Amino acid sequence: MKKSALVAFALLAIFSMYSCGSDPDPVDSEPDLAVVNDDIQVNRIYEDLDNFTLEVILASGYGARKLDSQNESICPGVMIDHDEENRTVLIDFGDGCTSPAGLVRKGKVHIAYTAGLPGPGSSAVITFDGYEVDGYLVEGKRNFTVDAFNFVTATIDIQVTEGKITWPDGSFVTYTSSQERVITISNPYTVSITGTASGIGRAGYSYNASTAAPLTVKQDCIKSGVLLPTSGVVAFSYEGIQVSADYGDGNCDKTLTLTYPGGAKEITVD
Repeated sequence: MKKSALVAFALLAIFSMYSCGSDPDPVDSEPDLAVVNDDIQVNRIYEDLDNFTLEVILASGYGARKLDSQNESICPGVMIDHDEENRTVLIDFGDGCTSPAGLVRKGKVHIAYTAGLPGPGSSAVITFDGYEVDGYLVEGKRNFTVDAFNFVTATIDIQVTEGKITWPDGSFVTYTSSQERVITISNPYTVSITGTASGIGRAGYSYNASTAAPLTVKQDCIKSGVLLPTSGVVAFSYEGIQVSADYGDGNCDKTLTLTYPGGAKEITVD
């Protein structure tokens, strides 16, 4: 009887250990990824913005005729007013127009630039007046400084201050960033991006982000409406959580892989 009782007690102990949910190798549950998704959306908006403002900034040093030739490619009906004497450019989308890639833009984008653009040491400041893309309202300042330019490549430092993107439902993200963009000047051009960013997501979480591997952006992808890098990795840190976003190996698509403690998943960005 004593031996049987001991065996029963041992079996009961083992059963109790597993029935209470003990797991020798637990897998963490998926963290809240809202902050990461917010940042991805913010950067999609800025990539679209950079695509046409960089074209205008680089062209502004060559006179109004070249600027005028870009109107249809940016958005049919957009008005570009280049004041060469005061070194300003106004890009006015009016009450709304649809780009060849299907993006709906409205409002105004102001560019003020220095002499010598796009030569080394020249700069430009971009501000907004009711500017929206697909219903997302853009605010803040975007400062460009040309560090190097040789008609083959251009290295541009870009700082975003007081950045704010407001969603159509009224929620918003505040955002600052510091980037270096090395542009290979070709048709279409490519861009290599490194830098850091920080902000507060729509849920109220503060976050930091940095490029763990340089991002590659291709102009032909952006013009087609795929507003994501084609490769590179961004590392996010928020609420004690570390998440990485891997944009892949060069394909022009809307998918990326998020890796977090205990797991990973592929997402498609609409």
